[in-house]
Amino acid sequence: MKLSIIIPTIGRNTLQGVLEAIVNSDGFETIAPEIIVVRDAVEGEFLAKLEHEFPQVTFIATKEKSYAGGARNLGIEKATGEVIVFLGDDTIPQSDWLKRVSGFHEKNKTKQSVLLGKISWAPELAKDGFHHWLENNAQFAFHSIKNHGANWRHFYTSNISMKRELIGEERFSDRFTGWGFEDTEFGYRLSNNGMKISFDPECEVLHDHKQEEEQVWAQTRNARKNAEVFESLHPEISLIPRGGKRSLLQILILLSHLIPTQKMKWWRKWKKSWLDV
Repeated sequence: MKLSIIIPTIGRNTLQGVLEAIVNSDGFETIAPEIIVVRDAVEGEFLAKLEHEFPQVTFIATKEKSYAGGARNLGIEKATGEVIVFLGDDTIPQSDWLKRVSGFHEKNKTKQSVLLGKISWAPELAKDGFHHWLENNAQFAFHSIKNHGANWRHFYTSNISMKRELIGEERFSDRFTGWGFEDTEFGYRLSNNGMKISFDPECEVLHDHKQEEEQVWAQTRNARKNAEVFESLHPEISLIPRGGKRSLLQILILLSHLIPTQKMKWWRKWKKSWLDV
């Protein structure tokens, strides 16, 4: 099955490492994936340099700021592969990543079969306590897969692949702006089309993007606004705590002051940001 790898970018320097990792992957020449980088209303010498250095890559651009979802939509329209693969411009594949993605879809040919790979921190970030905490809290929830399996809530476009046939006419909604929920909402609609996610922790990419605390809390507040958009599109889904659930969370936030650990401090700031309106 032909793979089309779609990478939206805002011009991060890490994009070079992502492309180098793909073209140097095990089996690259045999698998011969289509690689599409979508510039989201951004230009510059760095991107022009990459276009020259990576002739294997197709570079296209949005006409106006479209955010990650809109950029992926443009990539979907351009893609010619039977399998659509989403990566971030800061998530660098391990050497066997391409073979694992290709192998999964060769073995699982039904349109409902989706592969979710692991997103780990780059080595220098993995040593940092805040980033280690983020991995299973404010950004990802891989720990929940072990007991309950993967579902649309784990539809992380930093490392996921699916059949073009499953996507069909579905596209990322343009109702979302900034960070949060534009990918899980897309995943929710695919789940209604029968999507079955398999998780392969060995199909790994390294997230090379240092996170600052205030940046994460701001992203959380933006995600809270996007959660309202999600609920307006799908009233059957409840994402925002209300009533008794909100009151319980407020009590837990207050009680968290009794546990003076750094992790609890981060948790408290995260949850307070989530409650902000």
